[in-house]
Amino acid sequence: MWFAIDFSSHVPVYQQIKERIKSLIKSGKLQRGQFVPSIRSLAEDIQVNINTVARAYRELVNEGVLEPVRGEGYIVGRLNEEDFMNQMIDQFERSILQCKRVGIDLEVLKEKLEEVYRRDENDTES
Repeated sequence: MWFAIDFSSHVPVYQQIKERIKSLIKSGKLQRGQFVPSIRSLAEDIQVNINTVARAYRELVNEGVLEPVRGEGYIVGRLNEEDFMNQMIDQFERSILQCKRVGIDLEVLKEKLEEVYRRDENDTES
């Protein structure tokens, strides 16, 4: 499977797809000019409606992150790293505020952040 979706997340699925593709580009796992899976293929892989993937791709095309190639599919275009980083920070801040509103302690959030960073480092080393 190309990547997984968190169906329990408050983040819409199409947005998760966009963010994952952008992070794969940022990490260098997807290179400029490289083809991404077709809309149909990705929808089948992650078991979502084809229209959800189409919306994510359409928005990525509008942002210039993906470029359509007539009769072939979509290739990686450019990624505005500053915009991407700002979007990630904004999303993170919203999540922190939600946690604060429901009474999650700051220390619990710090521990979780460290746990996720350690787990991600272990996943990328495999």
